[in-house]
Amino acid sequence: MGLMVLSIWCISAFSNTDGSAPQVSPTNKEISNPSVMGCLLSLHYDHGDSYFYNHSGLSDPEFNDVLNLDILSGDSCDGIIYDIEMFGLSSLTRYLIGEGSHRQLFTSMLFDNQPETAKFHEHSCVGILIERLPAGVFADHFQLQHLVDHNVFLGAYVHGDRNLELPSALSNGSIVEVHTNIRSDADKLVVRLPLHARYPPIDSSGYANITIGRPDVFMRCRQKGSKGGYFSWFFIDMGSFSKSIVTWRIPSGYEAHAWVVTTVTFLSALVCSVLIILSSLYFM
Repeated sequence: MGLMVLSIWCISAFSNTDGSAPQVSPTNKEISNPSVMGCLLSLHYDHGDSYFYNHSGLSDPEFNDVLNLDILSGDSCDGIIYDIEMFGLSSLTRYLIGEGSHRQLFTSMLFDNQPETAKFHEHSCVGILIERLPAGVFADHFQLQHLVDHNVFLGAYVHGDRNLELPSALSNGSIVEVHTNIRSDADKLVVRLPLHARYPPIDSSGYANITIGRPDVFMRCRQKGSKGGYFSWFFIDMGSFSKSIVTWRIPSGYEAHAWVVTTVTFLSALVCSVLIILSSLYFM
């Protein structure tokens, strides 16, 4: 117990705390128009599972190829896709909520709903948000499943490195896929994704900057009353929203203090070990 208390004191004394405000990405008012990806027979489709079935690590170019190839295109979409203009986005806002190592990534996408194209009531739609997380942060799949059980999300999947205990230096990137329902009267899509920071390597600045890029957004829709198993999939291009990148500044501890913490921790461990041995000999 003495070793634990002393170690905690050492870490607290020589480490920084993150008291900075959430990093807010300015809202971009340019309209992003959707492009048709294709059609699928399946109601549920897991993009991340398809990718990691054939890949051991996360690579953005390779993942983009999987997204483009996995969804069918061509004649199967004829007569299924309706009014894709209603999925255009007029703004994208992203920032972190909270403080410390446990935060929420807030994403709000405002639809460009003009009176002549606002026809959500004619469709049954689901929004799919795909986040590509770098090695420094992770999403807890147990926590996401809890949110699904409480109807916060329709579905949530984590692919890649799901080890919750690994530090940044030993972890890999991951993909988080969130499915959420879009109401018929919706004018925006809002997702709060709980994220957690891994222990970063020590740095001379005392902080590690983790960058989370813009997400991939899909819409899966079918016109209400239509028969058959096909659903239309729409990919919303985020290329015009250049300010959608979020930076998380995570305290890592000063490199100059490493020897102090190491020395004090070693000495405290040595003293406690000697005390345990002496106590054992005394009570024998």
